[in-house]
Amino acid sequence: MRVKKSDWNPQNPYTCEASNSKGTLSTKVAPPAAPPPDQRATVFLTVPTIKELENGTATFSCLARQFSPKKYSFKWFLDGKEVTNAIDTHETSEKNASVTLYSATSIFKISVYKWTNTDVKVKCEFDHKTGKEVREAQYTDKLTLTLKPPAERELFINNTVVLEAVVSGDVKTVQEASVSCEVNSVKVRMEPGNFIFSNDKKPHRFEVDYHKWFKGETVTCTIRDRDIKQMIRLDKGDGQKPTVTIYRPDVYKDSVSLVCEVTSHKLGDVYIMWRVGEQPYIEANTSAPIHQKSSTSVLSILTMSKTKYESPETTITCAVKHANMENTRAPLEVSTSKSKQPECVY
Repeated sequence: MRVKKSDWNPQNPYTCEASNSKGTLSTKVAPPAAPPPDQRATVFLTVPTIKELENGTATFSCLARQFSPKKYSFKWFLDGKEVTNAIDTHETSEKNASVTLYSATSIFKISVYKWTNTDVKVKCEFDHKTGKEVREAQYTDKLTLTLKPPAERELFINNTVVLEAVVSGDVKTVQEASVSCEVNSVKVRMEPGNFIFSNDKKPHRFEVDYHKWFKGETVTCTIRDRDIKQMIRLDKGDGQKPTVTIYRPDVYKDSVSLVCEVTSHKLGDVYIMWRVGEQPYIEANTSAPIHQKSSTSVLSILTMSKTKYESPETTITCAVKHANMENTRAPLEVSTSKSKQPECVY
């Protein structure tokens, strides 16, 4: 039997039937189903985030989603030159009706320095039956702004509140960055610091009015000509004066560690320094806040030599500044010595 080509389709099969004295047999005849249509991929190129760059490697992912048929290839280029090192590829598939769609990811890595400090261009090329997809990326002078809390040395020795606004990013952009800061919309005078080339950072120091800081007024800093802004303010806690206690060891060897604990129901920000005898204030290791069920504490640990600790003239003082003291310029002090029982001040 011959039929017109236009009548020959899978939806309208023909039936062939044969009969004899023993019975009848039949079968349907239709053209094979057409192959599924080719599906073009959707391709994305992701670049490393600032957080990822802190790990020392710049990782790029080229993702091709939902394509068919399966056969494909990835290629990576740096400044137009194809590279094959440090590349890894993963693939998955999913059934969509009668069609199997595929997805694949290729991962490429380079050093952070090459990505952030050169004008290198990273290109991913996805080659498929449906055509070639190209995605390209280049580092775009990203900057971050970090505000550091007051330097404790300035607070205790000079009774001044000195903060630091640190700009981080690539060398050239950081070097050109300019920062302005204000307290409740009143600008403060900035003191640009030295550029730290090794860390791609530039600090800007500035002084804030002492009383405004301890009142909890907000400090806002902005990188000029960019929409990058950060704010910082003193956390005053629950409005109560903290408890300060010194703990000293019963047993020690060549060195002695003393612990100053500052506690309140909701402590907020606290500043701690130590003094040994009549010497100037010194800094020590201070813990992050320790949150308990009914209180919050901060521990400061001072380590000194056994000889110094056991000297009869040695008095060890833990000094604390907190927003809820009557006079924030006069630190709350607790003292002890080898021969004296530790104090506890409320």
